[in-house]
Amino acid sequence: MVGKKKTKAQSARAVKIPAPVRRDPERTRARILAAARVEFARRGLGGARVDQITARAGSNKRMIYYYFGNKEALFLAALESAYADIREAEQSLKLVDLDPAEGMRRLVRFTWEYYLAHPEFITLLNSENLHRARHRKQSA
Repeated sequence: MVGKKKTKAQSARAVKIPAPVRRDPERTRARILAAARVEFARRGLGGARVDQITARAGSNKRMIYYYFGNKEALFLAALESAYADIREAEQSLKLVDLDPAEGMRRLVRFTWEYYLAHPEFITLLNSENLHRARHRKQSA
């Protein structure tokens, strides 16, 4: 085939056209948030790096700034997400229907077990405490 020219039709068939990229904004935002929770829990607000968060999330910096604005706002979102998770889990206890003393026992036991099962929750709270609740005060 040396020296033989390809026709336009043959050249067009040889070119592979990539499939259209499907974007899933909710999934991308959730991946970034999950990665941020891990990084902030491990390294705190000051030690966590946006580059590490994007690598863990399989995303890029542009998406972090698009969805969250900045690193501090991402930290607040991670903190709010952690609080939402524990409050959601508490709702499953249905404490309103219990005797008050039994309700308190269950709540205390639940809280202790939750902390043991989710140590990242405590480290996020510790990080926020070091910042004197600056981010929590901005929370809606």
